[in-house]
Amino acid sequence: MDKNFIGNDEAFLNLNSYAQSQNPGPLILSGKRGLGKRQAAIDVITQFMGCDSKELYKDPDFYLLDKQQETIKVEDIQALLEKSSLAALKRKKFFLVCNAENMNVQAQNKLLKLLEDRNSTNVLIFLCNQDALLETIKSRCNIISFNPLSIKEIVPYFLEKGIAQEELLFAAYLCDFCPHAIENMGDYYPILLETCKKLMQARRKEDFFQILHLIREKDPENFYEVHSGHYWVALQMFYYLFEQLLLQKLKIAENENSIDFKQLEVLYSLPHIYQVCSKLTVHQNQWQNSSYSKNDFFDLIRLMVKEQ
Repeated sequence: MDKNFIGNDEAFLNLNSYAQSQNPGPLILSGKRGLGKRQAAIDVITQFMGCDSKELYKDPDFYLLDKQQETIKVEDIQALLEKSSLAALKRKKFFLVCNAENMNVQAQNKLLKLLEDRNSTNVLIFLCNQDALLETIKSRCNIISFNPLSIKEIVPYFLEKGIAQEELLFAAYLCDFCPHAIENMGDYYPILLETCKKLMQARRKEDFFQILHLIREKDPENFYEVHSGHYWVALQMFYYLFEQLLLQKLKIAENENSIDFKQLEVLYSLPHIYQVCSKLTVHQNQWQNSSYSKNDFFDLIRLMVKEQ
């Protein structure tokens, strides 16, 4: 089996062992989005089924459940179970469930009977970006974890993608150190980079309001409105800005893969930087729990501008 993702060598070794099993059981590939879990799952399944990835999607013994960010409901699992009741044309049938953390409790419970059937020809593989599956599901599965990478591991891949030397650390933060996520950022990566550079050149903290288009009411370029569809990445931009500012203020930052923060460093005291970094962590958790609003964003920017 070829390795088609960066880093996570231990995960690759475990996948290889799993791929050589005569009777593979249900499997969870767990870790943040952008670490190569989906490609790893496809590679494992194609090895078992003796086909390439193009052929796989046409194979009646393969079933893909991918609802993107939508909730996976009981009716989705019912369709999977109906497929599982059909005889396999070959030795095994494989079911790949993407974003499995989006399964509601009823859908997860519906799957238990299939997972308990150890003699089944059906093999379930779950891709989980968060640890949100029931213990009754996890206890019946093999679990292989994928972890965020170090900047050292990421740099060669990003250079190959054409990212400039001085942007490497910025790009790593935006990806949350999950490098394959860079491929899905499209047009908003350069926009966030340009915004970050402008913020670092602010002469006054109040300049943040203008740079983020928060002065004129209903400005179509309002930062939150422009980036609401990928706001997690926008939060990562702010996190990069203030965590690197903190490290440079403490004289422990490595400047090799970073952008110059000297202008912004003059504006912020250490206590203020700590306040912002702490608040950003809270906001990231709020966003993950779907309890975030535009007012939360305004509160965050006000804190960046005025020390509490």
